[in-house]
Amino acid sequence: MSRKITICFLVTIAGLTALFAQEDESSWGVSCDIYNRYIWRGTDFGNNPSIQPGITYTTGPLTLGAWSAWQFSGNGSENDLFASYSAGPLSFTVTDYYFPTNSGSDDNFLDFNPDSGAHFIEASASGEYKGVGVYGGYFFHEPGADNASIYLNLSYGPFSLGLGNGMYTAIDNEDGTDKFDVVEFGITASNGVYSCSWILNPNQETTFLVVGKNF
Repeated sequence: MSRKITICFLVTIAGLTALFAQEDESSWGVSCDIYNRYIWRGTDFGNNPSIQPGITYTTGPLTLGAWSAWQFSGNGSENDLFASYSAGPLSFTVTDYYFPTNSGSDDNFLDFNPDSGAHFIEASASGEYKGVGVYGGYFFHEPGADNASIYLNLSYGPFSLGLGNGMYTAIDNEDGTDKFDVVEFGITASNGVYSCSWILNPNQETTFLVVGKNF
């Protein structure tokens, strides 16, 4: 490598290092959780312990990231991408949910077909008012669904209440039409090391007790 090329290479590396080192403007984040079960909005995915890694890059009000849940059984795993923008007390997020099955036939990452593709894309908004947290999510890209699934969550202190329809409900109205119903009621406590949640899903007529630890 010539001296000129070496200097250009070092200058480029130094410039990139300075760019990503400005923690007051941008920063990287890494997380890893292990749970005895992965319960998402009142539904058990995989019926097995789950390891959940995540990575984020934040610059100003914008956060880009990837988050996943890999079940020890290999079933029901999830690998998502998301972009979130904060505006005052509100946060707006678009999440691409992708479920790799390792079958090689129905989990093509490049397949965005609205009828049979491998991606489920949700737009959501969240905020807090006088201690009450509010979250609303709408799946505008949901392969195979007749109606878009909607999820609403209200939280206060250790309590959480979630309502949904479509993919969230196992029991519909008596006439077979889509039902908007309570899909989770949870109570969460933490001792600084472990986080534990008791969750009731009235629609599925079942309960869960979930414990997890962040590393």
